[in-house]
Amino acid sequence: MSNSANDEPITRLADSIRTLVWTLQRFGEREAGLTGLPQSEIELLRVLSDHPGYTVSDIARTLGLQSSNVSATVRSLIQRGLVTRTTNPTDRRSHTLHRTPLAEHNGEKIREMWISGVRRLVADMDPDDAAEILDVAPALERLKEGFSGS
Repeated sequence: MSNSANDEPITRLADSIRTLVWTLQRFGEREAGLTGLPQSEIELLRVLSDHPGYTVSDIARTLGLQSSNVSATVRSLIQRGLVTRTTNPTDRRSHTLHRTPLAEHNGEKIREMWISGVRRLVADMDPDDAAEILDVAPALERLKEGFSGS
């Protein structure tokens, strides 16, 4: 894939978003005192946050993973008390997955840490820079929706 001069702003944006996502993710966990989950478990919990009741196959398709890998991750999360598995009422051969109250609580703690951290950083910024950052949120939401639709 070529990287022409016209691609420089796109490359910078993509790199900045990637770095910000990783930084926020680990910052929230650390500040909430919830470090130690592997990335695969974090991703699975994120999917279940957006899609409670998904099956292993649904999650594998969403994340582009093998069902066997997702199953192993689910087992680990069940052992940690973060996911429950119940028989699917429409197909008794499969199981639906849900985050437990503990996982919901931990997810909310992490979200609160993100909000607090971003609030603090924006408050310390130059007012024009802060306004620019806040104004970009709707465009980032549209960008996310573009990925969700692909």
